[in-house]
Amino acid sequence: MKKLLTSLALVLLVSAATFAQTRYTIVAYHKLQPGKSIDDAIAIEKQWLQLHDARKAAGVIEGWAMYVPYNNMKSPGIDYDYITVNSGPDLDKLHTYPMEIFASMIKADPTGYEKLSAATAKTQTILRHSFGKKVVGTAKSTNKDHFVVFDMMKVADGAAYEAFEQKVVKVQEERVAVGNISGWSFYKTIFPTSDDVAFNYSTVQSYDNLSKIDQAMDSYYKAIPKALGISPEEFVKQASAKRSITSTMITKVALSTK
Repeated sequence: MKKLLTSLALVLLVSAATFAQTRYTIVAYHKLQPGKSIDDAIAIEKQWLQLHDARKAAGVIEGWAMYVPYNNMKSPGIDYDYITVNSGPDLDKLHTYPMEIFASMIKADPTGYEKLSAATAKTQTILRHSFGKKVVGTAKSTNKDHFVVFDMMKVADGAAYEAFEQKVVKVQEERVAVGNISGWSFYKTIFPTSDDVAFNYSTVQSYDNLSKIDQAMDSYYKAIPKALGISPEEFVKQASAKRSITSTMITKVALSTK
């Protein structure tokens, strides 16, 4: 029995360490070239996907995904057409594309990389990049097969807002438990951090169907008193004082690593 309990404790310790693992993201904001469509971009990104799969297999990244606004559902003022996200625990690796990973692609088709690079440049351009770091999230991660909603926020006092969201995760866990959302995560932008950035924090949550978005406010009103012991009105007051939502978009994952 003692050995069994010891083994169980080790398993729980490893699970907790895995769950608490630092997660970084590098987000690329893509703009379509004139006359090009999202379908054109998907066709191009699909060719690059084999490289991202190889990077994942080599341990360079934990994952890569292409997020496309669903039916162009995004706030006015969003100047990009889609985003791609590299994610993993090591920020120094995330931005790399080791030459040895290119080797098999180049060997199979010596001119293929040059052709793909040229076709990519004719299809889209990257407006900018940002680095993010996950602060907290629900035990269940965002489901890439569902509708993924990004909310971007401008925050003046980052420490105070992060402390607030550390409590809010209890509300999100309750929303997961009742089936309103399938996962939620909270990220801070660690670069760029200048005053003129459009947002410096973001949340990501997923819904299995669009009607759940219509039910989101009701789920908040039910979850807040249960999870935090305060009224929804007090919650809204506290949240509004700490952050301003600058933009939002509903997306679907068009492509992702295996």
